[in-house]
Amino acid sequence: HLLHRRAELARLSGHDSFAHMALSDKMAESPEAVVKFLDALAADNAPRVQSEMQELLEMKKCDARSGNFPDNLNAWDRDYYQHQLLQSMRSRTRTPDVLSAYFSLGTVMQGLSRLFHRLYGIRLVPKEAAPGETWNNDVRRLDVIDDREGHVAVIYCDLFERAGKSPNPAHFTLRCSRRILPDELEEAEALRNATGGLFESAQEAATDGLAANKSRRDNDELYQLPTIALICDFAIPAGNATKRPALLTFREVQTLFHEMGHALHSICGRTALQNVSGTRCATDFAELPSVLMEHFASAPEVLDLYARHWETDKPLDTSRVTERVNLDTYSQGSETEAQLLLAMLDQTYHSNLPLSPGFDSTRTYQDVWGKYSSLPEPAGTSWQGFFGHLFGYGATYYSYLFDRAIAGKIWKDVFKRSELGAVDPGAGERFRDEVLRHGGGRDGWNCVAGVLKDEGGKLAEGGEEAMGMVGQWGVKD
Repeated sequence: HLLHRRAELARLSGHDSFAHMALSDKMAESPEAVVKFLDALAADNAPRVQSEMQELLEMKKCDARSGNFPDNLNAWDRDYYQHQLLQSMRSRTRTPDVLSAYFSLGTVMQGLSRLFHRLYGIRLVPKEAAPGETWNNDVRRLDVIDDREGHVAVIYCDLFERAGKSPNPAHFTLRCSRRILPDELEEAEALRNATGGLFESAQEAATDGLAANKSRRDNDELYQLPTIALICDFAIPAGNATKRPALLTFREVQTLFHEMGHALHSICGRTALQNVSGTRCATDFAELPSVLMEHFASAPEVLDLYARHWETDKPLDTSRVTERVNLDTYSQGSETEAQLLLAMLDQTYHSNLPLSPGFDSTRTYQDVWGKYSSLPEPAGTSWQGFFGHLFGYGATYYSYLFDRAIAGKIWKDVFKRSELGAVDPGAGERFRDEVLRHGGGRDGWNCVAGVLKDEGGKLAEGGEEAMGMVGQWGVKD
């Protein structure tokens, strides 16, 4: 019913399908371009999936009974033998649990500040919040200070779990950056004089008393500063006897880096209008800075900036993180294929197919899996009812894979090729100038082409050819 109504809405709006309508203002622009990207990515990913499936089949042959298809791998076998394989790998390597001792929350935040200072010339500076300024006593304020421009943003960190709070990590822009025009200041000054002056200056009146600053990067234009809420759900340390700090798992470190990537987009965004500032950009471009930040979380040169044992101050042996990452990405081919299948199903569901007589979502689901999956889907299953993102991501579920491919390319070609690696200020400046500062005020393809120095101009043109190029880059974390 949902898909049928969406297809009708698209037709009434003059579009061929809901996908055409949803993608008209995205980097992809059309469902045909999305399919071009997904097909190219599937071709790049196929050898890895085949290798992973062959290894699982060999495991099955060693213990499968004659009546359980010993020479074939089924959908249920994949999950079972992947679990067996990972358990075996974990037993042969050091336990990753020891990593958390090197990731106290304060240390990780300090590490992020050091990394941002190396790359972008900005620091995270704690500032005591005024009474009533925050929504909970656990919330901490950080001012973002730029070496050249001074105060450039405010971050409110709400990082600990509590009753009634959503467990989902998130980044919210409470107030976006935007340019404050001279006529606004004149109007604010006139109003201030007429009302007896609730604020000390016209600038304070124009910004409701919140932070503003002049941008040296933009001809000393006055901008209201972004105000950001960073939300996580970390456990509060139990007891105070040993004064043990909040220790993060490596997965939680990756989560914090991811959300800080979104925050960076808001911090560095400087656009004339607030509705295109920072993360207010095309859906298939919004995850790029956050996914890129996940690469920094496991980079040895970044870990060297901060990762030390909370009791002994001993630096972390970064090879342990490498072991953990190898475990987490061992079945990456299968995981990428799973996301490809969902993205392709999303495109198929949001075509004009739901308007066809006799449309059946289960048959369509089975058809997509039969065409694109390395393993057949068991007959009689109707998993699509559990596809929770189908509603919110209608026709744009490909976006995360798309941004992962672009982020991997930028990580490899911009940061890792530098002699200084992930902490190269030149690479950071390039990413800030070409991507972060523009938000949605510049076409995403021009941002990607700029940071990758696409001299041939193929990326900047966008369209199906550019989407196919991104798919050929593959997803390699």
